[in-house]
Amino acid sequence: MFVEPFRYERAESLSDACARLRDSGGTAKLVAGGQSLLPMMNLGLVELDVLIDVSRVTEARGVVEEEGYLRIGALTRHRDLETDPLVARHQPLLAAAARHVGNARVRNRGTVGGSLAHADPSAELPLAMTCLGAEYELIDGALARVVPAHEFHVSSFTTELADHEVLASVRVPTLGPGWGWGFQEVSRRPGDFAIVAAAALVRTAGGEMVESRVALGGASDRPIRLGAVEASVTGARAEDLEARIGPVEGLDPVTDTNATAEHRRRLARVLAVRVLADACRRADEAA
Repeated sequence: MFVEPFRYERAESLSDACARLRDSGGTAKLVAGGQSLLPMMNLGLVELDVLIDVSRVTEARGVVEEEGYLRIGALTRHRDLETDPLVARHQPLLAAAARHVGNARVRNRGTVGGSLAHADPSAELPLAMTCLGAEYELIDGALARVVPAHEFHVSSFTTELADHEVLASVRVPTLGPGWGWGFQEVSRRPGDFAIVAAAALVRTAGGEMVESRVALGGASDRPIRLGAVEASVTGARAEDLEARIGPVEGLDPVTDTNATAEHRRRLARVLAVRVLADACRRADEAA
């Protein structure tokens, strides 16, 4: 399919990108790795007047440790999350989620910010960030605001990002003692979009869960926390999860070529049990 003509520009900084978005005079998009935007342009699903390249901006790359947080630059590649020692030490759930993204080519080109701003409801990183309680820093030139992950992801391919804003970085709380994690997904083939994916964090004491976070992707129009499931497993052990967790409520799955809505509902419960069990095991091993 032929792509409609557009103007190409290269931004030298994130502030420059904001200014170019504001001055574009039409529909403008940022491109970094291009693993989501360019295929949609080729399919005719996205038409734009200006394409602003931020791939050479260096200020928004890498992972740094702050007081109780990891700050991840929006232009950090998926592959970097897989291999970064700070991520492996302080938030291994992120590394596990990144390993499920696409294939090696996609992970070496695609960026954290690109995936989060694209907001595919089946994508791994929005799910992981929602489970972790991450915060996104959005900038509009000299102004900045912070939006929690669960508020940023509004619905399918829709976010709280304003027209002239850029996602600059992500703040992820680090894990303390006694926490474990779990991440699993079901897809037709490795590298395909998840039919349903699940992520969990659990803190245990004496083998019992005293605090948990569990979230699903692919089962609604955005990643969702399962508050009722979290409440139901408080005080449970890993072997109690099958009896404690019933059908997952509050989902809005779709039927498509990959799975029916009912199949997604069944997978939601199965994966919630599995990731919580994995998280319990890792928490007990770390105790």
